[in-house]
Amino acid sequence: FYEAAGRVISALHYAFPGLLIQFEDFSTEHAFGLLEYWRKKTLCFNDDIQGTGCVILGGFISAVEQAGIPPGDQRILFVGAGSAGVGVAKQLVDYFIHELKIPEPQAQAMFWFVDSHGLITANRGDALPHHKLSLARQDNGSTQCATIEEALEYVKPTALIGLSTVYKAFSEKILTRMNEINTNARPIIFPLSNPETKAECSFEEAMRCTNNRVLFASGTAFPEYTDPETCQVYVPGQGNNMYTFPAIGLGAVLCKPSWITDTMLFAVSKALANSRSVDEKAAGELYPRVERIRDVSAELAAAFVTQAVREGLVKEKHWVDVVSANMPENMQPGHIDGLFSRRVLGEVKTLMWRPAASVEQYIVEAITTINPDDT
Repeated sequence: FYEAAGRVISALHYAFPGLLIQFEDFSTEHAFGLLEYWRKKTLCFNDDIQGTGCVILGGFISAVEQAGIPPGDQRILFVGAGSAGVGVAKQLVDYFIHELKIPEPQAQAMFWFVDSHGLITANRGDALPHHKLSLARQDNGSTQCATIEEALEYVKPTALIGLSTVYKAFSEKILTRMNEINTNARPIIFPLSNPETKAECSFEEAMRCTNNRVLFASGTAFPEYTDPETCQVYVPGQGNNMYTFPAIGLGAVLCKPSWITDTMLFAVSKALANSRSVDEKAAGELYPRVERIRDVSAELAAAFVTQAVREGLVKEKHWVDVVSANMPENMQPGHIDGLFSRRVLGEVKTLMWRPAASVEQYIVEAITTINPDDT
């Protein structure tokens, strides 16, 4: 497989120099293998691993701001340990270590994983695939958890993240128990599998079972929830890759970094959290509204380009000059803040593909071809 993939990638680069490759929908084993081998050899990223991790990190940053528990005290239970689940966890761990300065052992100890066989532990008795070895708990003693319910009681999580593709995996009993466990803080519940037929729970279920206290993000779109007693309307967050992979791709194509680093992705995640409007933040929403996605994509791409220049990995001199001459004043050395200047954002917007303009140009060209005198 890897030999064949290598031939394809090499041929693509021969035909299209400067190409950006986005890996999509490979098996978990091949997804990690391809990314690990090619990441620093060519300009590429894996949307299932890095794009998902990037968008969920952005939502998690927003959720922690409102949860009532500091990041270092979070206990995060993942249900699902495929490429997306591992990618999300890796982004969170690396962010805690790099940006929040949490020691690596402490950061890794904040995470537990459940797969189809139960809680992943080093002494569970089955042969773990390579990508799960680093996820296995070694501090469980003789305790083994065969179900999500058992893991919930053992871990007592502050955050429950689903990437299992198992419909209704978060039962009302589990959701209610999450609310009971987190009496002094708001529970974070992210059922991220999509489409809806694979979602671990719905927004309505999460709201009802937590007395409207949940900090919620889903992979699929759910309708707003109206409290039957107060008539207050709540808007669910949608932690979908649509927020991040277009921005990562645009930023990479524009500035052509040597490779896409974790810290560039951190900048995109921070910019995503920052992109929420004043009203969206006041309403407790974890993501910006979808109707603003083109503007949000431009902001995230500008943050990507800015961070890439800060790291000295950009090949395009134009972007080095523009970013260097217009660095935001409140940018802190050594921190990934997702900031960018108005000048950089303006240039990114100018270079974005505009569907409407493209259609208009196509119509003009078609008419001109039929009748050159009719312009």
